[in-house]
Amino acid sequence: MNVQHILSLLPDKLLIELAEQTNVNRYSKKLQGELIFKLLLHCILSYKDNSLRTMQSAYESMAFNLLNAGKNKQQIRYSSISERLSSIRPEYFEKIYTVCLKVYGDVLSNQAPTLFRFDSTIIALSAKLLKVGYCLPRGDASHMRQLKFTMGFSELPVIAHLYTQQQYTSENAALKETILSYQPDKTSAIRIFDRGITSRKTHDRLTEKKIPFISRINADSKLEPHTINQLPAPIETKTLLIYSDRWVYLFSEGTRKARYPIRCISATQQASKEEIKFVSNVHDLSATEIAHLYKQRWDIEVFFKFLKQELNFTHLINRSENGIRVMLYVTLIAATLLLVYKKQNNLTGYKIMKQQFLHELEKSIVKNIVIMCGGNPKLADKYLHFDSS
Repeated sequence: MNVQHILSLLPDKLLIELAEQTNVNRYSKKLQGELIFKLLLHCILSYKDNSLRTMQSAYESMAFNLLNAGKNKQQIRYSSISERLSSIRPEYFEKIYTVCLKVYGDVLSNQAPTLFRFDSTIIALSAKLLKVGYCLPRGDASHMRQLKFTMGFSELPVIAHLYTQQQYTSENAALKETILSYQPDKTSAIRIFDRGITSRKTHDRLTEKKIPFISRINADSKLEPHTINQLPAPIETKTLLIYSDRWVYLFSEGTRKARYPIRCISATQQASKEEIKFVSNVHDLSATEIAHLYKQRWDIEVFFKFLKQELNFTHLINRSENGIRVMLYVTLIAATLLLVYKKQNNLTGYKIMKQQFLHELEKSIVKNIVIMCGGNPKLADKYLHFDSS
C-alpha cells in the first residue's frame, strides 16, 4: 500500500464533516481546524525539529500548498498559530484520531487484537515554562512540571490519556483509569502492564469485571497460597527457569488480603538468577505462554521511543493544556499512518521506514506538479525510479 492510498483514507470530506460536528471553526475563519490539522501533520512527519516558526514557513511551501489542495490564500504568523492552538477544540482532533483507529485498524487486520499493552511515558519542563502538570514534591526535579501520557498499544495506539493532576503521579491511578476506560470490541483481549500497578484493589476490579490481564509483582510480595504448585516439574526456557504455577491471595500493605485469588507464576532468570513473579487472572494459558506474552509488553516501550525520537513528541510547540492535547492526537495520527505503511510494506525498524514514507510522499508531490504543468507522470515515474503501481 503506497502513501497516496494511505492518505486517501483520510479525505477532506471527512475532515470537514468532523469540523461541523465539533463546531471547531465557530470562532475562526482563517486558521480553521482542517488547516491546523494538515499543517501539524505535515510538520510532524517532515521536520524532526518542528516549531511554530517552522510551521509558518511550511505553510508557505509548495509542498504544503499541494497537500492542502491549493487552498492557501492568506499569510499566517507563528504567533497566530500559537494563539489558535491555545483555544482550538481538542475534541476535533480526538474525533479524527478515533476515526483513524477504525479506518486503519480495518486495513491492518480483519481480526480484533488479542493483546493490549499499557504503560505511561512522561514529559517534563521547567515550571516557569509549563503552566499545567504536576510537580514532584521533593528532590532535584521539584522545580519541574511533569505531564503523564498513559496509552494502550496493540498494532496501533488504541487509547491515550493526558494526566496533569498530582494524584496521577501513581500508576495505580493513571494506568488503572486508562485500562478500565478502554472497551475493545473483543473483550477477551488480554491487557498487559508492568509492576507500576501495586494496588490489589485494581487486580480485584479487573477480575470482577472479567478483564483478563498479565502483569508482574515484586519478588518479595506478601501472598497466601490458594492452590498447590501445578507444575509437575520445572520448565526451562531460553531465558527463564519456571518452577511454580499456583493461585494465591495477594496482600496490600498490612494484613489486608485481596478479595479474589490470582495466578502467580514464579521463575528465575537464567543469566542473572534474579527471581521474578508474573501474575494473571487467565486460566487457559500455560505458564510458558504467560511469560512469553508478558515479554511482548516491551513493544509499547519501543513505541514510546519512536514517538520521542522520530516524531519529536518531547518538544511541546504549545504549552497550554489545549495545545498539548492537540499535539498528542495529531502525533498519534502521524504514528498511525507510519505504522500502517510499515506493516503493509513489510518494513522493519522505524527510522528508515519514516524516511521511505517521506521519500514516497515527495515523489507523489513531484508527480502532481508534472501533471499540473501538463506533463506525463509516467515519465516522472521513470526518472524518479518510482513504481506507481
